Amino acid sequence: MRTSLQFAQPLPVWSRSCRRIRLKIKSPALLSLVNNLVVLMLRLIFKTTRLDFVDDSLERCPFADTGSERFLYSVWHDSVIPPLFGARGHQSVALISQHRDADTIKAMLKAARMGVIRGSTSRGGASAIKKLLTEAEGNHIVITPDGPRGPHHKMKAGIVFLASHSGRPVVPTAFTASRYWELKGSWTNILIPKPFSTVYYMIGHPIYIPENLSREELKYYTELVQEKMDDLERKSKLVQTEKVSLADESTPLKKAA
Repeated sequence: MRTSLQFAQPLPVWSRSCRRIRLKIKSPALLSLVNNLVVLMLRLIFKTTRLDFVDDSLERCPFADTGSERFLYSVWHDSVIPPLFGARGHQSVALISQHRDADTIKAMLKAARMGVIRGSTSRGGASAIKKLLTEAEGNHIVITPDGPRGPHHKMKAGIVFLASHSGRPVVPTAFTASRYWELKGSWTNILIPKPFSTVYYMIGHPIYIPENLSREELKYYTELVQEKMDDLERKSKLVQTEKVSLADESTPLKKAA
């Protein structure tokens, strides 16, 4: 089973960096080398990490066998690295914008051996959704709902709109790590787990969205998904703090001289 990764627009946090890289690196071969080095670095990091699926999250995660049902996974922009590189042995398909700023992202995803679909659920209406579902047939779709330019952790209606038209339930998620770096961005940061850290995966229960939503219903379900995402985010911080604290307590004291 492949896991489809869908970005409604190019990742804005990466777009500025990508634009600077493109301006500085003129050679396509050199740019390809840089992309491959970044992907290699992230892969090496995740080979050293431990994945902790909190509670029964593994049963609902996009890396598990969920039978015939296919989901829309809601992932905040700052947490895209863990589901991208933690899915060991699973291919991913990314839907990214047609904008030229997404070209470098496309190259990086291809370097990571992930399929790429160019497009957007926010443009093209029913035809764009039909195209997305056709190309992602049989696969899960992961959407970053707080893009393309934020605000940070603020849900947009796109994932609910897609759920209503596709019949796929929305699954809220949260990801964090015991130790990590933060790649600074214009409106949010990207979490990158440090080597040998523990990465915590929290996958919520599916939220089923009715068909033919009115404007008021679309707003209601968008707020509902926001609430569930916020709940998981708070829980992930508590889990991280608690488990890091327990790890510190279990560290043996140095023998007194």
